Amino acid sequence: MKGAGAAMEQHITTHTFKRDDAWETIDTLWYSPFFYWQKNGLRVTPKVPLRIITAFGTLIEESDEGWINTGGPSAMLLQRIQARGPRGTMVRVETGEEILDGDEADRAAATGDTAETSAR
Repeated sequence: MKGAGAAMEQHITTHTFKRDDAWETIDTLWYSPFFYWQKNGLRVTPKVPLRIITAFGTLIEESDEGWINTGGPSAMLLQRIQARGPRGTMVRVETGEEILDGDEADRAAATGDTAETSAR
């Protein structure tokens, strides 16, 4: 949790892949120019590759860790968050506070999630 305020509300959805190993949009976002600095974390379970694409098709960031931070200046136009996985696989998509590398390690320790258990 950042600052003295309450934790950010978490938004949870699901996505089922329609094609094998093809990039599919799982979320889109747009930020007002007054909030371009804001970052949010997006996590998928099970872990699949993620990427952020701008409105013009420019690749901003990629991740194989099962999470990615969205937002920043490119979100003033539009950002598409895409994932890739096997056809028919359903992933849980959680959007919430910005994720830091230490946060991910703390979460894994608290849940007992390791690289071995994540692959199952």
